[in-house]
Amino acid sequence: MDVVLKISRFDPGMDTAPRFQRFVVGVEPNQTVLDALLCAWRQDIGLSFRRSCRSAICGSCAVRINGRPALACQTLMEKAVAEGEPVTIEPLPHFKLLKDLVVDLEPFFESLKAVVPWLILREDYGGRMSPEVARSLEHPATCILCGVCEADSETSETLHPAGLVKALRLARDPRDALGAHRIRLLQVPVEVLRLFVRELPDKCPKGIEITDDILRRGVT
Repeated sequence: MDVVLKISRFDPGMDTAPRFQRFVVGVEPNQTVLDALLCAWRQDIGLSFRRSCRSAICGSCAVRINGRPALACQTLMEKAVAEGEPVTIEPLPHFKLLKDLVVDLEPFFESLKAVVPWLILREDYGGRMSPEVARSLEHPATCILCGVCEADSETSETLHPAGLVKALRLARDPRDALGAHRIRLLQVPVEVLRLFVRELPDKCPKGIEITDDILRRGVT
């Protein structure tokens, strides 16, 4: 099927503000928005966007599709196309725009440092972890740091969701010496933290859920 893509373009050397350019591409319904972007790129190799794994693992192809942040490689065209309407593709909001669909992710990765995003092994750790605790850590550990949750947050200047997920995951880990102190480092009010946890599954392309047990450990 032929689909019209309405892609945001911005060249910092020429443009004062983003503008849209339309492309008509031929794709199958079961192909992804990233496949459509690659078709557009073959028409104009100056079009800039990030992509790598094409398997929703690296998170590099995160963009805004029809107004909603998402992974281009995970979004099927049949889900993105509305009859008679173009598929609008823009860069992630709340990030500094570098070129076309490419944004500056450096502040996003810098925000992770606030939670000390690595395990600090307790000196008295006995080397054992119950299967229940191990299973509870698996889901938040699947965060791919794509930035979609941060782009979908209206309070992104003060709330850094990926850092919260990392902090909550480590706070529950019985091997870690910092534990719940990681959450206090972020200085996020408990009510904001609970709201974020409740909304996370709908915002996260991996559908990450924070269990009540992990949340309780993180805020007490």
